[in-house]
Amino acid sequence: MKELTYADIRKVALEHGIKDTRLHIGLWATDRYIKKRKMVHGKTYTIYLPYHKPEQKQF
Repeated sequence: MKELTYADIRKVALEHGIKDTRLHIGLWATDRYIKKRKMVHGKTYTIYLPYHKPEQKQF
């Protein structure tokens, strides 16, 4: 899986017409990405992983 940063997520959100605020971008990203924290050389970074929801069957 490709790890994305907030800057990457922000760029994609702006292309989709989302307002340029952390709140709007964060709400938009909750449906599409999983937010994880990763420690590298003693520093903690927030990364985003693509998430595809399984299709729901309609009866």
